[in-house]
Amino acid sequence: MLFCVPAPHEFDIPAGEIDAIINKAVISAQEAGIKGKAITPFLLNRILDLTDGRSLESNVGFVKNNIKVGVGIAKALSEIANKTNDEVLPSSALQPAIPSTFTPAPNSISPPTLELAQTSDAADCLVVGAVAIDLTCDLTYGVLDRQSSWIHTSNPGAIHRTPGGVGFNLCLATTYASSPDTTIRMISAVGPEARDLPAVLNLTSTTSPDLSGVLVIEDGRTAQYIAMHDCKGDLILACADMGLVEQLSPAHIKSEFARAGKSPHWVGIDANLNREPLSTAILCAREAGAKVLLEPTSVMRAQVILELGDVGVTNVLPNPPAVDVMTPNSIELEGLFSHARELGLFERQDWWDVIDAMGTTTDFQTAIAWMARESGIMEQAVEKGLVQMAVHLLPFTPNLFIKMGELGVITVQLVNESEVRGRMVGHRQLSTGPGFVMWRGTKIAGQGENVCVVVRHHAAHKVTGDIVSVTGAGDSFAGVLLSELVEADKRGIKNILADVDGIARTVDRAQRAAVLTLMSRFAISPEIKKLQ
Repeated sequence: MLFCVPAPHEFDIPAGEIDAIINKAVISAQEAGIKGKAITPFLLNRILDLTDGRSLESNVGFVKNNIKVGVGIAKALSEIANKTNDEVLPSSALQPAIPSTFTPAPNSISPPTLELAQTSDAADCLVVGAVAIDLTCDLTYGVLDRQSSWIHTSNPGAIHRTPGGVGFNLCLATTYASSPDTTIRMISAVGPEARDLPAVLNLTSTTSPDLSGVLVIEDGRTAQYIAMHDCKGDLILACADMGLVEQLSPAHIKSEFARAGKSPHWVGIDANLNREPLSTAILCAREAGAKVLLEPTSVMRAQVILELGDVGVTNVLPNPPAVDVMTPNSIELEGLFSHARELGLFERQDWWDVIDAMGTTTDFQTAIAWMARESGIMEQAVEKGLVQMAVHLLPFTPNLFIKMGELGVITVQLVNESEVRGRMVGHRQLSTGPGFVMWRGTKIAGQGENVCVVVRHHAAHKVTGDIVSVTGAGDSFAGVLLSELVEADKRGIKNILADVDGIARTVDRAQRAAVLTLMSRFAISPEIKKLQ
């Protein structure tokens, strides 16, 4: 709404009078040769003189009246919002589109308050991010090697409509891969047209994530993602409309964390959120004592994470990390590294304290180069410097799972020496094995034990069928990884991230999930439920 508020009558100057004065002031400016930024203060002073000070009185009265009107509007809106927050959707409004597995949060045009969720409702894992409707357009003819064959015209193909969004994909993959007694709850917002999400995917009570944390906003529009793929399943072009989720209410996020209490072991976060909801989710996870896995989603979104200060990933060790695990692809990792350098994060003394504790020498670099040559990833790991970039980022995020598509995954981790375990772990400063390098450092300033840098290459699984779509493969990987971390915590396994063999098994399962999704028309393959 636009409110046009005139000056109070006692302070106004008639239009005819003030117009004549303004004209005189403009002529004076032209005669004096006043130009550029100097013209505004000249005109104001000239008008002040020509009105004998009345223009200043009018301006002050105008500003004070604006404040009075603004306060009145704010009060009225607050009363409307409070009244609306007390209203919930009648049960009849939820039928028949919504199955019993989907319980919407209260319908509201304003954010819910913390008082809306005081009763404890435990969840093993919370996922905060986008729920979207995906439209996948699969073109039916050959590889589009010439743009003239597909732009500026319609193209024959098949269009599939499925639930999606990075957050929802992450939540669904985590649910598929978890045990039946593990609760994975989604925190997001949708418009009324998305109420049938479970029905679209044919979810059952044993495979559906807990969607009770999804806020239904009657005047909102559900996020949408439209992707066009060629006949090989490679992405040609996509458009993401994530406005509703980008502005996800911090109050709703706080409310859902309050409802879950201290029960979550892990929190998965989709970086599609804007700064305020993103920082709110990270802070709430920290207060709940939960660890955080963050899926960057894109270069631009990954870079925003670095701009949140200590709330984001720049909370340097030995302080507890704000983000424990990040799952970037190689392009996103490069974007994170370059932006961190631009922001001066590699010039901080606390960053240098951690780098000094790592103490990596030429022996470590030589071992990395040997591992990369043996694994066939020399160009990516060494020549492009992915491992070096990751090591630079470890003081902020101690566990990086770098997705490289058909070349597999590189894990680069910073762990405490007392916790690291596995058959490849030796007692020397440098331990190596097939696709594996571990370097023993020293103590970080202010921390009581030595640290280790662990780097491992995990070869990709072969795709045994046709690639239908690349959409969702990375989310499938991250979701199964999150599931493994949650299940390990539930079983009381101490720091699974420091278990070299355990991480290898975890990455193997996550990569098999990504392959299943590559061969599926769904953003997340339902076949993940059958993974062992």
